[in-house]
Amino acid sequence: APKNVRKRTMGHGLEKMISRGKKLAIEVAAGKKRPEVPLQAAKLASECRVSLRDNLPIYTSWKEYDNERGQAEVSKVLRKVASRLDVDVRNEGPSKAACTDIIKRGVKQQRYNLKRKYFDESLTREQLLAKEPPPKMKKHEWILLVEYWCDPKNEVHACIIWFC
Repeated sequence: APKNVRKRTMGHGLEKMISRGKKLAIEVAAGKKRPEVPLQAAKLASECRVSLRDNLPIYTSWKEYDNERGQAEVSKVLRKVASRLDVDVRNEGPSKAACTDIIKRGVKQQRYNLKRKYFDESLTREQLLAKEPPPKMKKHEWILLVEYWCDPKNEVHACIIWFC
């Protein structure tokens, strides 16, 4: 007998709303980083993380997203989020700032998880570069991250942050 496979549960409630032709309204108060309503905050965080995981390249620093190409990548993720939720990301304001902050923290978390899962300090730089990059990651992004992590200057910086 075939094994019963569990259905997809992530984004399930939002999928029902979208199929009915409605979007969940997200309202962020001025000066806040997240919506007041817990359901709105959860859906916004979930959608931002899913779209960033699928659409955003992982650079070595958030500063690299400040240039023209990086801003275009972040805007693409914001448009993807706005297509699924009723959130104002076209104009500068608390909603766009909240989405950008979620994306910024998500990129940092993704970099941390990549390093924890795929970076082995016992291997040399050449051995790490010879390995296949993680799924959903391009080869040149992986090379940049490995070179960043293997850089002695970065290792000293990481130790300072770790022990402060």
